[in-house]
Amino acid sequence: MEWITQNISTLLYSGAGLLLLLFYIRCRKRIRTFLVGCISGLSALVLLHFYGGVIGFTPTLCAFNLIISALLGIPGVVLLYLAELFW
Repeated sequence: MEWITQNISTLLYSGAGLLLLLFYIRCRKRIRTFLVGCISGLSALVLLHFYGGVIGFTPTLCAFNLIISALLGIPGVVLLYLAELFW
């Protein structure tokens, strides 16, 4: 139970990401889905840049991170986190 209280923000971010992925699967309009993915990825990156100190991940807003998060969406931001975690 102690682990849950310490990592509640990580669990909330993960739940929000899963809900967005379920939305992507159900949506049939490709362009709209791509634009929503771009906006959600960029907003996730900006939110983590400003408030990521809570979970220990504050990515910089450089061109590489912006392109990755715009093209891949929230999974791209998770990929950036995993890359930093393992490097």
